[in-house]
Amino acid sequence: MLDPFVTLEEAGFSLRGSGGVDRLAGWSPELIAGLDWARLSELARAIASTAGCELAGSKIMPDGAVHFGMIEEPRSPKARRAMVKIAAWNEWGATPETVQKFAQEVSTARNTRGILIAPAGFSPAALRTAQELRIEAVDAVALDGAVRALPGDKSDFLFVVTTAGDFSMPTCPVCMKKLQRVEQESLALASRTIDADGLIADVVVCDRLEIASGCEVTFLQEVRARSITVSGHASGDFVCEGPVTLEKGGTLSGKVAARSLVVRDGGELLGQFRILEGDLGSFAKPAVRWHWRCAGVDGQRQCAWVVFEPHQ
Repeated sequence: MLDPFVTLEEAGFSLRGSGGVDRLAGWSPELIAGLDWARLSELARAIASTAGCELAGSKIMPDGAVHFGMIEEPRSPKARRAMVKIAAWNEWGATPETVQKFAQEVSTARNTRGILIAPAGFSPAALRTAQELRIEAVDAVALDGAVRALPGDKSDFLFVVTTAGDFSMPTCPVCMKKLQRVEQESLALASRTIDADGLIADVVVCDRLEIASGCEVTFLQEVRARSITVSGHASGDFVCEGPVTLEKGGTLSGKVAARSLVVRDGGELLGQFRILEGDLGSFAKPAVRWHWRCAGVDGQRQCAWVVFEPHQ
């Protein structure tokens, strides 16, 4: 089994720092969550290799998810198999459905435990599901702690290699070339109902937003709507041109700015609220959005299907 650190050093990279620079100071959960999926995959494999695990090859999916197997403590009586999965790029975080799907994949392998890496984090419901299904949940905070716990020279070296070049621009999982940023304008302003748990990374601008009963959702970017009705559980930052209504059993946490707030019996506001005044202007103004796409220079038809949303 090749030691990736020795192999890279023989290829001309040095494990020695220069000028006494503390490269380790650059690690952070935010940096790790902002990595290209390919860089994050190699970082996870390097951490496992340093821990003494024997690694199998990686399987790369068209959505940027990565699977690989490994044997933990291979030369001891406690040796056991593990299946590792890195969440797909357009998910990056984990919902209960993400955990359940992975648990089903793990169940097809005999005497194997599952490790799910979701850099953007796990919703509370996803963590509960992971615990119930005995799936180890690993986010960017856990990876940051693991890489900082490595021997100093290897931690420093991994930081240099991981952050070399454009380490945040995602790679095409088909042709393995860097994706390109493509901008587009969007004028649509429709109503939107959310009835499934999850993390929503895209920009939400809509006429009427409704969070269904029993649903737990976290918005990673500011939400703008003409009216908002919450019957489930929502967290994030919200700007509402009209009223925000919290129905029975509905909770809203975060920063909320709206014309008015209606809290029904059993509803609860857990964040900051302020009344909006003055003209907000039209929410339907053209908004420039962008995404990552593959240039397809190799002529592979599957490259045209690769569309990655930006991470924040």
